[in-house]
Amino acid sequence: MVGEKQLWGEKYQCFHAEILVRCQKCLSVDIAIVPSYVAPHDSFARSTPLSGADLNGADLNGADLNGANLSGADLNGADLNGADLSRANLNGADLSRADLRKTKLRGVKLSRTKLSGAKLNGADLSRVNLNAADLNGANLSRANLSRANLNGADLRKTKLNGADLNGADLNGADLNGADLRKTKLNGADLNGADLNGANLSRLDLSRLDLSGTKLNEANLSEANLSGLDLSGLDLSGVNLSGANLSGANLSGANLNETNLSGANLSRANLSGANLNKANLSRANLSGANLSRANLSEANLSGLDLSGLDLSGLDLSGANLSGANLSKTQALGTNFTNARFTGACLEYWNINSATKLDNTDCQFIYLKSDEQERRPSSGEFAPGEFTKLFQKALETVDLIFADGIDWKAFFQSFEELRRQYNDEDLSIQAIEKKSGGAFVIRLEVSAEANKVAIESHAKELYKTKLLFLEKQYQLELQGKQELIFKLECDLKHERQTNTNLLGVVKTMAEKEPTHKTTIHATNVGFVQSGSGTVSNFSQSIGQNIDEISKIISSLRDMAQEFPEAQREEALVHLDDLEEDINKPEKRKPERIKTRIVALLTIAGTIASVIAGATDFSNNVLDLADKLNIPIEFSQSQHSTQQLPPSILNQSSKHLNP
Repeated sequence: MVGEKQLWGEKYQCFHAEILVRCQKCLSVDIAIVPSYVAPHDSFARSTPLSGADLNGADLNGADLNGANLSGADLNGADLNGADLSRANLNGADLSRADLRKTKLRGVKLSRTKLSGAKLNGADLSRVNLNAADLNGANLSRANLSRANLNGADLRKTKLNGADLNGADLNGADLNGADLRKTKLNGADLNGADLNGANLSRLDLSRLDLSGTKLNEANLSEANLSGLDLSGLDLSGVNLSGANLSGANLSGANLNETNLSGANLSRANLSGANLNKANLSRANLSGANLSRANLSEANLSGLDLSGLDLSGLDLSGANLSGANLSKTQALGTNFTNARFTGACLEYWNINSATKLDNTDCQFIYLKSDEQERRPSSGEFAPGEFTKLFQKALETVDLIFADGIDWKAFFQSFEELRRQYNDEDLSIQAIEKKSGGAFVIRLEVSAEANKVAIESHAKELYKTKLLFLEKQYQLELQGKQELIFKLECDLKHERQTNTNLLGVVKTMAEKEPTHKTTIHATNVGFVQSGSGTVSNFSQSIGQNIDEISKIISSLRDMAQEFPEAQREEALVHLDDLEEDINKPEKRKPERIKTRIVALLTIAGTIASVIAGATDFSNNVLDLADKLNIPIEFSQSQHSTQQLPPSILNQSSKHLNP
């Protein structure tokens, strides 16, 4: 077809139909335009005034519209897949439901453009101006929108999953209900953005400024919000299950009916936050600040609240089933209508201002790990739980996990009573726990500051304990010095006796005569003197049974000696027995040496071992059975050192 038509006031020749455009003049003739074949060949798109053109539903697949002026044009439903719109002006144009997949959009102008429902998935819109653009319901999944201007843009229910929004300007943008899963948002400006109902699950938002952002009913499950300032935000109905909010500032935030199950709220600031009906089951609240927070009707089941300060808070109607409240401060806390079944209340701190009215509780545990169930079997009758704990409202429990020094405790308790001048301060009960721990329950007046009393009591006990320990150490030091002195004296005495024993052995080994006489100085407590050995073998034969019994008895007695003396005595007894039982070894001088050695050993330990005297007596009996007379020279000096029993026992051995 070759023809001539008037198009927007200019004459062009039409060669064949590839792009159908409806003439704005007659609105009745379809003009076939092929930009590359229409003169001028290289400037059609730029020179042809397409602004405001009606291209509704047009097939522009792969068209070269680089730099074209399409501002205000109607491209609703147009197919621009693979087209080149680089640097084109589409400000104010209507591209609703248009297919812009694989379209070149580098430098395109899209300010106030209608793109609702448009297919832009995978599109490159980096640094593109989309100010106030209408992208409602558009598909921008995996699109590159880095550093794009989306200020005030309408992105409601837009698919942005996997898109790159790093550094994008989303100030005041409406992202209500948008899908932002796996989106990159580093450095993005979300100030004043509306993210109500948006899906932001598993995103890392820890470096963003979300102050002033609307997040009502948004999905932030498992998102990283650690350290963020979310103070005062309306987060009601938001899904924050499994989210990381550690160290976040949520002071004054509205968390009404918010899902925080399994969330990490460690060290978070929740002061003044509204957590009414919030789900906090399995959340981590360690170190969190809950002052002035509203926890009424909140789900705290199974939660670890140990050690937290819940004083003065409203937990009316809260679900505390299975919660750990050990060592929790709950002074003046409102637990009206709360549920406590299965909770652990080990050492929790309540007072007369704590409200426990109409609580629902079947049983509780007084120790962790579900130990010490109350009641031990069955369930609490209605109101029984409240009565049980109101009995203990005016008490302070002092816990001594590592045992107790009773002297230090009673001294510190008397001092505590004097300082408080309180006659109502008394010991109500003392409980011994497993592992040597003790719990002492003090009864105090209703107006008393229980926290201050507990702290002061522990401080006084520690001071008294340190003082007593110093006294114990001084006493122990004195005893150690005395023991050391005694050990030195004993060592010196043993050395002296060892030297004398050597002299005795030397004398005993000299050539024997018919009569052997022993002269020596005092040895231990045994004074050896003159003795005669005769009829030796005959005496052994006659008394062999009694001799064996005495030697056996001496072995038993030697077991009580110090190790060194015990070993030495047993060696001498073994040698003595061998000498007696073997005729070839029955030499009087050898037997005599063993007897003297055994008496010497007993003498060295006489001052420390009570059985040494009996041992010596048995040795003397043995000497008598062997017909070895022992004479004790009872000089004035030596007699003072001999025990009377030894002197009496030895008197029968004296020679006339």
